[in-house]
Amino acid sequence: MQKYILIFVTIIISILLFSCSKTDTTKPSFELISPEDADTFQINDTIFFHAVFHDNKALNQFHLEMKNDFAEIADSLPAWKFILIDALQGTEDNVNSELIIPDTIYSGNYLLILKCADVDGNEAATDTARIVIQ
Repeated sequence: MQKYILIFVTIIISILLFSCSKTDTTKPSFELISPEDADTFQINDTIFFHAVFHDNKALNQFHLEMKNDFAEIADSLPAWKFILIDALQGTEDNVNSELIIPDTIYSGNYLLILKCADVDGNEAATDTARIVIQ
């Protein structure tokens, strides 16, 4: 009988230990290296995007969005948006990408918005670079 009690107690302790594993709540971080805030580009230029991502456990993906910021002229110009979502690897990842500015967009202020998440769903604080296209 004592043997069964010992087996039962061992099973209960094992279940409690494995079910109480901590979930990662540490948010990833990143550094947006380029473009920098207030950079100016011309139509048909190439924007070189470079960022370094970090996480204590494992990265998942990043989300890069570029859109016009024509708040001062609101509805008079059509909206334009570029979105790039891609996977990240490991605990540190460098991303380099190029975006050719199309000749179909208007000159003005644009926002480059960067986000990232780790494998546990924690999201880094968003970073925004304001750039000018002439």
